Amino acid sequence: MLSPRVLCALLALSLAPGALAWGPEGHRMVGDIAAGHLTARTQAQISELLRNDRLADGEPSGRRTLGDIANWADEIKDFEWGKRRGSWHYDDVSLCRAAGAASYCRGGRCASAQLARQIEVLGDPRAKLRARNEALKWVVHLIGDIHQPLHAANRGDRGGNQVQVSFFGERDNPPYGSLNLHAVWDVHLPARLIAERGGERAFVSAPIADGDRRTWEEGSIPDWIAESHELARERVYAPLPSAGSCGEKTAGVVAIGQEYYASAAPVVEVQIRKAGVRLARVLNEALGR
Repeated sequence: MLSPRVLCALLALSLAPGALAWGPEGHRMVGDIAAGHLTARTQAQISELLRNDRLADGEPSGRRTLGDIANWADEIKDFEWGKRRGSWHYDDVSLCRAAGAASYCRGGRCASAQLARQIEVLGDPRAKLRARNEALKWVVHLIGDIHQPLHAANRGDRGGNQVQVSFFGERDNPPYGSLNLHAVWDVHLPARLIAERGGERAFVSAPIADGDRRTWEEGSIPDWIAESHELARERVYAPLPSAGSCGEKTAGVVAIGQEYYASAAPVVEVQIRKAGVRLARVLNEALGR
């Protein structure tokens, strides 16, 4: 059973604007989709790594699946050691100017660098079991993070956190104030899409064509970051009804309704599915040897 402290942390994270990528549901689905594409050896390795899994407060979790552990990296933000790793969840690649990794990933403190590092730890049979267990949880989560376009882009607005919006007329995001663009992409777009698809189970169980799976498996972490970065430019900001020019702060409240949602929902759906397929590839490569 979850401790009261962790339950409170999970509730806060589920509501906090800009705290998550895809929200708990989206991350969970990434893990569940990946589980359907694992080799038997990889699955056995994961089961062993999760046998004595711990919650953010160190208590036994009882968690046994990729979906179960997908949000651990957000749960630890309730603790100081987790807060210090906040920058691990995104690559703040500028949309307004050319910028190398040195400008947004100092000391390797960004999603792409930490994902690569955690994959190495996960695949190292000489590493301590606890380190490999936590590496697994980071890998599951960060693969999801880098497929949320606003976790791979910055337009001078903290990844959309400073762009105030309404979503189908709603402005409130209690108890964390008003809605912003980042929160809409993290939580509200996926939640509406999941409801339309009949819930998480129906979303996860929808078949993925072999051709799509093979295409999505290709590429590297930098390729996937670049893909999300371009989606932020073309599918997050460009369709906004009043986005302003690059580098300018978006004034007022941007109204997001059906037209924007109809354009954004397919992006959310494909990115979550891609993340699941790519997570499976990464895990099979790291653990299936």
